[in-house]
Amino acid sequence: MSDLFYKGGPLMYPLLLGSVLVIAVIIERGFSFIGTGVKRGLVETIKQHITRVDFEKAIEIAGREKGPVAVIIREAILKRNSPKDAIENELSIRGDQILQRLSKNLHLLELIGKIAPMIGLSGTVLGMVDAFKQVASVKNPVDPSLLANGIWEALITTVAGLFVGIPALIFHHLYANKLKSIAFSMKHYGEEIISIIRCNRDRI
Repeated sequence: MSDLFYKGGPLMYPLLLGSVLVIAVIIERGFSFIGTGVKRGLVETIKQHITRVDFEKAIEIAGREKGPVAVIIREAILKRNSPKDAIENELSIRGDQILQRLSKNLHLLELIGKIAPMIGLSGTVLGMVDAFKQVASVKNPVDPSLLANGIWEALITTVAGLFVGIPALIFHHLYANKLKSIAFSMKHYGEEIISIIRCNRDRI
């Protein structure tokens, strides 16, 4: 394996760096998404306490969870006496902060996913140029194996670039979809809690 790496040429080094970054971001972001799912049982319990106008208990339950939806629900309850527009604006800001934190470093996956194949292709082109240059310098009849050997070595960087770029783009897509799901859940449950609070405003 190390022999193939060195035969791939100098552009294998940035591809190696890219692969390390991709693995690090995938693992680090994977851990950050743990616990971000919606616990429907918890949400229903909070809604029941709000319906009973037991806001302190609802705040306490929501405060035990660190997930995005629980944070938004708790914020909505705490701001319950504010005008609806003010509550929605506050929840929007809080939601943006959460999404910003969860999307940290995801741009690296997208960037590496796009440029890694290009780096690999560049290495292949440079390798092909070198291979044909060597063939052109030979005065005697050219052995086809000489050209074939240069070509397959040149293709190593293209393969390496694809091996780095494809997983990066796949995980970027998966994490981006997860962020969309979290954003939808925060908006949906935030609006639902606001609606329940407004319906019970006369009992506050």
